[in-house]
Amino acid sequence: MLTEFIDFVDSILPSVSPDFRDNAKNAILQFEKKGKKLNYLMPHPLERLSQGDIISRIPFSYFDENGSQKIFSADAFVLSTSCHIDQKDKIILAPILPLNEFKGNEYDLKNNLIFDYMYFPDLIMADKFIDFEFLNTYNKNLIEQGIADKKIHRIAPLNQMGYYFFVVKLTVYFMRKEDDETLRERDVSFFTSQQ
Repeated sequence: MLTEFIDFVDSILPSVSPDFRDNAKNAILQFEKKGKKLNYLMPHPLERLSQGDIISRIPFSYFDENGSQKIFSADAFVLSTSCHIDQKDKIILAPILPLNEFKGNEYDLKNNLIFDYMYFPDLIMADKFIDFEFLNTYNKNLIEQGIADKKIHRIAPLNQMGYYFFVVKLTVYFMRKEDDETLRERDVSFFTSQQ
């Protein structure tokens, strides 16, 4: 999964050094040759709610093409940074959906080659994926009170490997290079003339 993802990132973020890319791929291949499996999640929650935490059933909302509001429940992935969670009143979550609801190329999904989704092969997440297309904002106190009242459960946090993988995946989703046509449209003078 990771070697395919490294090639994918290299194809859309070409500023990655070829040496760095190749060294990362070789390290992953060596790790896999020894029969070891990479884990992205920790078995127990961190002390406080943090970026990359997986929490249980949250209602998500979106508007369809007719302007009708649709609501569904799903486990959630915390996107807000940990310091943002500590200091702000809002928290951003992405839904975690069942793999059997995915309509598309499952190989590409499982190898994280699709911009909009993130997949972790860890046992807890092996039959699920994170969907960045349905981000919702919640009042932080609502989520924290739900955890305190045991209506919401903290399932698992990312480990360091998972965290770095998530940062790259989210960067690819939100900050990948624009297409050539859009870049040409943006290519305007940076300065205005003084009159």
